[in-house]
Formats: sequence, structure tokens, C-alpha cells
Amino acid sequence: MTEQLAGAVGLGGRDRRAASDSERARLSVTKALKAVVKRVFAHDPVLGQHLERSVRTGAYCSYAPDPATRIAWVDVAPG
Repeated sequence: MTEQLAGAVGLGGRDRRAASDSERARLSVTKALKAVVKRVFAHDPVLGQHLERSVRTGAYCSYAPDPATRIAWVDVAPG
């Protein structure tokens, strides 16, 4: 049972079923992230390139900063 569940959600590098709810959700998130990064790139090419190289999608999404495209994040208080 655990192997079937892991396979369905893509854990451990196993194949994911294309028609599963979890795979459709994963693809939707991946598409949304790529679209946002593309929009950011259009307005700020430096940040867009950094995000293209640093945001990873797959079985899970992550942000692993690429040292070749360093970004200085600034904390901006609302208002």
C-alpha cells in the first residue's frame, strides 16, 4: 500500500500516474510558478534570471539560490 501511495504522488523518484489528482495538482503548480517567473523576468530580468535558475519544481518545489545570480533581498514593511 505504501509503495502505491508513494508512486501515485511521485515520492522516491517513482513514476507518477498522469491522471491522478496529485499529479494534476503538481503540474498546475509547476505551470503557475513558471508563468510567474516569466512575468517577473519581463519586468526585472535580473530577478527573473535568478528565479529561473533557483526555483526547482518536480515531486516538490524548492528555492535553492544560485550563487551565480545573487539577489539582495530587502525586507520592506507594509504601508
